[in-house]
Amino acid sequence: MTITFAGLVETHMLRELRQAGLPLQAIEDAAVTLRSKLDRHHPLAWQGLAHDGRDLLIELATDGRDPAWERIRDSQGGLPGLVRRGSEAVTWAPDGYPSSLRLVTYTDVAVHIDPARAEGRPIVEASDGREIRVEDVVDQARAGTPYRTIAAKNGLEATQIEALIRPHIRPPTVHRRRKPTDDVLL
Repeated sequence: MTITFAGLVETHMLRELRQAGLPLQAIEDAAVTLRSKLDRHHPLAWQGLAHDGRDLLIELATDGRDPAWERIRDSQGGLPGLVRRGSEAVTWAPDGYPSSLRLVTYTDVAVHIDPARAEGRPIVEASDGREIRVEDVVDQARAGTPYRTIAAKNGLEATQIEALIRPHIRPPTVHRRRKPTDDVLL
């Protein structure tokens, strides 16, 4: 399966908006409105969005003054204040679109996706500045290479290797053993 970088950022933003309590219908309505009115193909992957806890808002041009906001669903403008703008996990380019995304799945190590680096694959930066692809670390661990060996080879700490591997490990499936009496009809 392949997903575009903008689609990945939209998925991240959708998750954050839902965790903030915004109803899915409000998010969907805002996305449809932004696609049609502003011709934005990936409306949730845009820095000009914010929310007030109930609705998505769009930033209005303010000529250097404090930003003003317009509610997307009914175009009510001049709304002061806001709860949350964008996402701390997204780095925005000057044009308002995302340039990189920190993957929040990895809690103890900073893993980024940047379409201009490592062919857009998830990477972690080594202590010597090298970009290490997460999939390379995971492949080495699946091959049975000890974490300390992987860490030494890639300029990382063993704890970072564990943090990179953790999201890729599935918990074992527990199978209930059938008892001979399970097939007996009473």
